[in-house]
Amino acid sequence: MSKGKIVIGLVGIGYWGKNIARNLYNLGCLDAICDNNDSIPIDLKNTYPDVNFFNNISDLVNYKIDAVFIATPAETHGELVKYFLDNNIHVFVEKPLCLNVKEGNDLKKLAERKSLKLMVGHLLLYHPAFLSLKKVIETGGLGKLRYIYSNRLSLGKLRKEENALWSFAPHDISMILSLIGEEPIKIEASGGYFLNKDIADTTMTFMHFSTGVKAHVFVSWLHPIKDQRLVVVGENAMATFIDIEQKEKKLLVYNHKVNWQDDLPVIDKAEGIPIPYDMKKEPLNEECKSFINWVLEDIKPLSDATEGLRVLKVLESAEKELNKKKNVR
Repeated sequence: MSKGKIVIGLVGIGYWGKNIARNLYNLGCLDAICDNNDSIPIDLKNTYPDVNFFNNISDLVNYKIDAVFIATPAETHGELVKYFLDNNIHVFVEKPLCLNVKEGNDLKKLAERKSLKLMVGHLLLYHPAFLSLKKVIETGGLGKLRYIYSNRLSLGKLRKEENALWSFAPHDISMILSLIGEEPIKIEASGGYFLNKDIADTTMTFMHFSTGVKAHVFVSWLHPIKDQRLVVVGENAMATFIDIEQKEKKLLVYNHKVNWQDDLPVIDKAEGIPIPYDMKKEPLNEECKSFINWVLEDIKPLSDATEGLRVLKVLESAEKELNKKKNVR
């Protein structure tokens, strides 16, 4: 893929930043990397010998980049996004957009006022399995939606700056809002504070929608096994998207039936049937290309600032519910 005439920089070369760097470099679209760590590993410079490295974002701006990918801790997102927008640079920022809705609105308006692109990294919206699931739902393959639930559970990575809600739940919230096609009318949330009295290690968020659909998101970094699943229940069939499963089992549809005998429900279970999807595509690669194509060709992505704000509203509402209950413990 050609980068056209744009010059792209990356801010943050931690765990996830390295994945973004790899994809951008393979796309031929990585010109500069910036990290405030004075000792950027020498092996990284060897990996990307033709990429410029900076320790200061002002130096990155002076390098005349046209667009930037931000992969830094969540609490830095708002300030960094504003800084680059102020300098007339298109911005891709990892989830979440920022940490409150007011700031998010201001950033969205700033980008629009300057005719700049602002995209949020809601990775799973670009997963080919999720896109196939969405198509099944949109074409009536499951019937009318009843409820959706998701688990995003693991042992670690523990954080001191943000709770499990902000760290894990944005991906699931973005998928649920995309599948249902509307924002919730009511949000409830509760959490568990086991390692730090101020930071929730587990949270459960409930969403109620005007169509009658209900959804919940369970996240935890204190869980003995890793579990990443999205379950969608419709009136005619059910589907599961389990990202940690083998490719052939990631996306299944179950045509379970409920019959009645003597006024009692009897379940007729069915085997899971794989739903085809493009197994060759890497979600992060697709997401990176989507931002670049937006900048170059004005092809709107799935996770622009408007979509990022919808997710941010749910996160902020859930956080308020958590704080209410935390204060009465």
